[in-house]
Amino acid sequence: MLHRKSSINNLMVKTLAASVMTAAVVIPVVTENVQAAPVTKSTFKDVPKSHWAYESIKQVAEKGLVTGYEDGTYKPSAQVTRAEFAMFLSRVFDSSERTTASFSDVSNTHWANDAIQEGLALGFIKVEDFSNNKFEPNKPMTRGEMSRWLANALAHENADYGKAIEEMANSSLTLIPIPEFYKGGVNKKDLPYIGVMLGTGLLSGYEDFAFKPSGNTTRAEVATILIRFMDAMKKSPSDFTGLQELLEVANTGTNILTLTSYKPKFGEYKDVLGKPHTYLNNTGVATIERAIFVDTTASKAKGIYKDMFFNAEASPLSLNRNQFKIYYEYSFVPSKDVSFFSVGNGSHMHFASLMRINKEKAKQFGITTPANSDDKLFKAGKKYYYWGENGALNYSGDDISGKTDDGSRFHYAIPE
Repeated sequence: MLHRKSSINNLMVKTLAASVMTAAVVIPVVTENVQAAPVTKSTFKDVPKSHWAYESIKQVAEKGLVTGYEDGTYKPSAQVTRAEFAMFLSRVFDSSERTTASFSDVSNTHWANDAIQEGLALGFIKVEDFSNNKFEPNKPMTRGEMSRWLANALAHENADYGKAIEEMANSSLTLIPIPEFYKGGVNKKDLPYIGVMLGTGLLSGYEDFAFKPSGNTTRAEVATILIRFMDAMKKSPSDFTGLQELLEVANTGTNILTLTSYKPKFGEYKDVLGKPHTYLNNTGVATIERAIFVDTTASKAKGIYKDMFFNAEASPLSLNRNQFKIYYEYSFVPSKDVSFFSVGNGSHMHFASLMRINKEKAKQFGITTPANSDDKLFKAGKKYYYWGENGALNYSGDDISGKTDDGSRFHYAIPE
């Protein structure tokens, strides 16, 4: 349950002196925090009604979560530090719990010490996430760190979020739809936390879909995040379709049950993942590693993976046709030098697809997909992993199926 602090007039705010961040540019800033007396008004002279975060800033100020400065400003473009964010989250929870743990660079008299102690007690701050027992309170929060804190804070409120984090952390099937997943630039330990952020909508990617885990967050952005967070606290993981897709993929290699109306009939994808399927034309042996669905049945694509795989501008005719796109991750070991087209024509459609991933998406997200050539791309005996596109209809009675060499199969159908 959320509470407001008993006396807003006693709230203290510390902030980072000048820093400006846009979606594409980060400007270096001074690293000293400057104390400013809090102002509990809900509107600020540097946040006009036309500002994109005006309503969120007004709300967090009214709730006493983030306050302004003596000169009547909010400083919406200033970066948020670790100490500040600890204070903001402590105000959301307003818990009496504290811990005896401490950091060597945060004294008992530090203005944010009590908030940090509360964060440690509630678990949204973890001692093990910091090196040399130093908190570095004046350091700007990164989006990766913020993802950890917020996801851990949700787990404190609802243990099911903790389970979701563990499931994505412990699975080799986890697939987070950000370019950094394949292209690098993200700590793999942060992926499940980023997954919770994307799945709940607390944080999202930029225009190029990059998550930028090393990027920082402004006071304007954090106002919006805190409002979303307080709403997410009232919900469970099952209330977020995107998070359920991520969890289904982590547990079964597909999001078919979350996103579509297909139901298992005689086996599921998880029963065939990684199992060999020998092509009828003896060109090689393939496996299905993942099967990712995107809903293209209506005028707009749906699903948490849509931006990773589907390009609406390149494939407008794929929309509104009452069908789903399936993006298969295959492994393939050719028995001889063979072309992509020969592979695609050689076997059951769900174990080999002639459709590549859109080249813009492949480049943007670092997805491996065969090149635009009929040359002999695959060399005998070498193991390849790549993604291909397939599809399924969305009509009553339609089904999709496939079988591996050992008789394992997947078979789904839409109930009639």
